[in-house]
Amino acid sequence: MTGPVLMVASAASWAAGLILTKVTLDHTGSSPSSLLLVQLGASVAVLAVASLSVGGVPRPAWRRGWVGLLEPGVAYQFALAGLALTSATNASVLGSLEPVMVPLVAWLLFRERPRAQLLVLVAGATVGSVLVSLSSGGADGSMTGDALIVASVAAAALYVVVASRQVTTVRPLPAALTQQTWALGLTVLIHLALTGGAVWPELTPGGLLLGAVSGVVNYALPFWLYLSALTRMPVARAASYLTLIPVFGVLGSVLVLGDGFGWLDLLGSALVVGCLLLDGRIHRTEVERSTQPTPATG
Repeated sequence: MTGPVLMVASAASWAAGLILTKVTLDHTGSSPSSLLLVQLGASVAVLAVASLSVGGVPRPAWRRGWVGLLEPGVAYQFALAGLALTSATNASVLGSLEPVMVPLVAWLLFRERPRAQLLVLVAGATVGSVLVSLSSGGADGSMTGDALIVASVAAAALYVVVASRQVTTVRPLPAALTQQTWALGLTVLIHLALTGGAVWPELTPGGLLLGAVSGVVNYALPFWLYLSALTRMPVARAASYLTLIPVFGVLGSVLVLGDGFGWLDLLGSALVVGCLLLDGRIHRTEVERSTQPTPATG
């Protein structure tokens, strides 16, 4: 599959995982930190089986897996803490800033100057995702909660940039496994410190299964797809497709949770999709120009 197809699938999986996470929290009474522990455990188990089936994990991958401490490790811890203090609308809007942060972080760390056209398209797609997020309404947020969400976005953007350098030396599947294993270790330590080891008030087989499935959809699948996409396209261009997450999230909420769909959703979704289609057209034109033979001279 091509990079854009992988990124669209990744964004769709992340959105589906977020919806499943909300459903799991509503039906099980689990705390966010407990659910995160179950989700990451299930994701690591699935990735481990998949990695073993294709040849195992090379030793260097475990050393480079530390980047998983950024995301899902630190980023998701900050995000869950922020969600407990601010509104879901604020969190969604601030989370939409990640595609803008990624090219800026890449520029600061690795001097990867993004194309002006790409920055314009990313900004347009981000405005669209903000419109989709704003359409959900919500209660007032808090400065502390908003600051935690911004910290989460910054950690995620840093992960995206660093991980893009590692996919050249570690295959996507082992990379996803080792990164999430590091994140699981961090999550266990934080969970023990916060709860003393308690998982859910009433742990049932059905609730555990729902949590595990949401973990696979929210972590194993999208991270593997995303890392695979980074082997086929630049990190700044890949990040622009993250603006599809709120679009898929709204669509999934309408289909699964019965939420409404307003004109802001329609306008924002059209803006996001339009910017991404334009980006794909510009990229194809550039590829065609670069592959055309140079006219002979003399």
